[in-house]
Amino acid sequence: MGGVSGPDAEGYCIIARDIKRGDDPVVSSQDIYHLRKQIESVDEEVLRLLERRVDLAKKVGEVKGDASVYDPSREMEIIERLCNLTKELDPKFVSLLFREIISFCRAVQGPIKVACMGPEGSFSHEAVVSFLGRFVDVVFVENPAEVFDHVSKEKAGIGVVPVENTTEGTVYSTLDAFATAEQSISVIGEGQLPIRLALASEEKTMADIEEVYSHPQPFGQCRNWLHKNLPWARQIPTSSTSYAAKIAKTKKKSAAICGRLAAELYGLNILDEGIEDHPYNATRFWLIGRAFARSSERCKTSILFNVAHKPGTLFQALEPLYKAGLNLTLIQSRPLPGNPFEYFFFVDFEGDVGEERVEEALAAMRSRVERLRVLGSYPQIKFIK
Repeated sequence: MGGVSGPDAEGYCIIARDIKRGDDPVVSSQDIYHLRKQIESVDEEVLRLLERRVDLAKKVGEVKGDASVYDPSREMEIIERLCNLTKELDPKFVSLLFREIISFCRAVQGPIKVACMGPEGSFSHEAVVSFLGRFVDVVFVENPAEVFDHVSKEKAGIGVVPVENTTEGTVYSTLDAFATAEQSISVIGEGQLPIRLALASEEKTMADIEEVYSHPQPFGQCRNWLHKNLPWARQIPTSSTSYAAKIAKTKKKSAAICGRLAAELYGLNILDEGIEDHPYNATRFWLIGRAFARSSERCKTSILFNVAHKPGTLFQALEPLYKAGLNLTLIQSRPLPGNPFEYFFFVDFEGDVGEERVEEALAAMRSRVERLRVLGSYPQIKFIK
């Protein structure tokens, strides 16, 4: 289209400036300019308020001194309160926004190192981001025992370990590591991470994919989807979903089954997401530290104990929990090291050690078992996702 000149130029500019769509009123560039100036003013106000919040967070850190800067109960209270206050904003947006604001404010009080199973982009890494935000220093290790070791030796202030998966069951390596961990280590929080698997690639369409890389478990969890959508593609197992994403980044006509975080870290295109065969796949994670968590309304307690190798001893040990009306959410046995065919038991139940009924039940249990250790009373972290 050629340029407009002469006497019609002014009229053309007015038409270009004032666009009318259907029956909508005309919006002039002057109106947009004023609205944008108001947005800029609001942005500046938000920025000043954030600076004030950070300054207050620093003062809280000074008052706390050497106390832990991470308080999961308090952080959940803040986010839930704000989600309930808003009438216009999506609670999911509010939850995600303030999780990161809190994470940054926590970081200015003092840097937090978090140990988790790697590599970068793993589902344990996703759990760290979901529960603690992005403003933490993440240390990647190979297994749950190393997570406990890092927390024990104060190489990390917090550890994140998987406990149970809805399809794979209990993570025995975590329970075994806890059984031998030093007494100062306890569970300070618990959260569930939905495991959403994605097909990620440098390619733009699935038709271009000839090889798919992933850990053997995701291959099993996506068996039907792969048979239906990529029956021609070779399935090549890797040590982790993160490593699969790394391969897909460099190898043409390949894809990875991995989490969204891994795909984002390696800059891959997500060709499809939610490709797992079962609609609900989640992993429960424990956050561990060197101090007990503050009591909250949604507290759970985890204990470890072993009993004499005699008939009825397990029943006698659990009876006080039943009489106290405590709801058990997990009971798992593991072999007792050095004692063939004898076991110790992990039990989770709803309630806090500060409650009178819990105190009485645990006191009764101690008289009936050979060893009892409280692993922690902790809040259940439930952010809107």
